[in-house]
Amino acid sequence: MSKPRYRWWGYVKSMIRNYPAANGRYVQGTGLKERMAVQKAIDETEQMEDGKERMQVIDLVYFQRTHKLAGAAQMIPCSYETAQKWHAQFVKAVARNFGLLE
Repeated sequence: MSKPRYRWWGYVKSMIRNYPAANGRYVQGTGLKERMAVQKAIDETEQMEDGKERMQVIDLVYFQRTHKLAGAAQMIPCSYETAQKWHAQFVKAVARNFGLLE
């Protein structure tokens, strides 16, 4: 069976990519809600047992934009499949915090 495709997946990835740019400046309206959804997902992820490694993957791929997912997995180090799982869980956490996923 194939994995489900979410229409909001690209939108949430864009929210995550734009988070560092919005951080530290006055944001209102939808931008503030997006920023808070990402921040809550970061806080939740950091509380996990392997949260530091998970956030390193997200940081390298989305915030610093220096690596693709495979390269970030090698930097941590973890398997590519583990990095994919962590990535998907983080994107879904942001979507859940934003109200797109129940």
